Amino acid sequence: MITLNEAEAVEVSLSAVDEGDESRAFQALDSLTGIAADFFSENKEADAKRVILSIENAAQAAAEREMELVTINSVLSLGKLARAAADKGFESALGRAFISIGKLGEAAAAHSLEAGSKVAATTLMEIWNFSPEQWNQEQIIAFSLLFKEIGTSAARCGMEEIVLSAVTGLGEIGKKVAAKSLELETVSSLLLLEEMGKLAAESYFDEALSSTALSIEEIGKLSVKKGLDDAVLQCRWALETLRGQAEERLLNNSSVVVEVALENFTDIGYTDSEERVEKFQVIKALQKKIQSTL
Repeated sequence: MITLNEAEAVEVSLSAVDEGDESRAFQALDSLTGIAADFFSENKEADAKRVILSIENAAQAAAEREMELVTINSVLSLGKLARAAADKGFESALGRAFISIGKLGEAAAAHSLEAGSKVAATTLMEIWNFSPEQWNQEQIIAFSLLFKEIGTSAARCGMEEIVLSAVTGLGEIGKKVAAKSLELETVSSLLLLEEMGKLAAESYFDEALSSTALSIEEIGKLSVKKGLDDAVLQCRWALETLRGQAEERLLNNSSVVVEVALENFTDIGYTDSEERVEKFQVIKALQKKIQSTL
């Protein structure tokens, strides 16, 4: 296969997708991936980040054209580049790579590309697991928002399995930050899980709603152990909301699961307060601010 230079690869990647030519799109992707890897080897982070953006742009177009194999291979290439960026300690390029993967997962789900969105969610979780201890507050919330966006797009297209993947990702992040006593990040993940639960209920996804309730329950139990009062209260609020959603839509299995989960938090003794409500509004504002940068 002929190796293209960066300018040629960018041009070919876009024109190949526009023409629906998978073979040429793969050629351009291989070239761009190799070019980005070379830039990492030469410690040229800014150049590598530029190429990552080029891969994302072409892959977004491929998702819109429902070229699922091109989308999947782009996600996998970005996953490899994320690993390379992490190994070199290039935080900016790593951030761009995982955000690109999350956005591609959202685009794939929006166009009913189930395999593409599943690979994106799985790859995003793999990147999170590179070193979950290293992520800062903004990065943790960014990961959470990306999973939520993948799940939201999947719910709109009736893909419960992808919603389950998104809920699993959010749940793993929530458990990790609760175990580290990061209360703001824990509450953030719980707020997003509540949103996912509502979407699952609206779509009559009984299994996804049950999974959401179980994730909230697990995070809540960790929060109780760590003394994260605000997080425990949000667990109760979220489960009470989801109980109503499940009952309203006659989702019998999840109604039982939510009810059992809620029993862990009914006697916690924490009360609502204006101060707590304001704290949660601050967290939602932070989520919105970070969302605008993705």
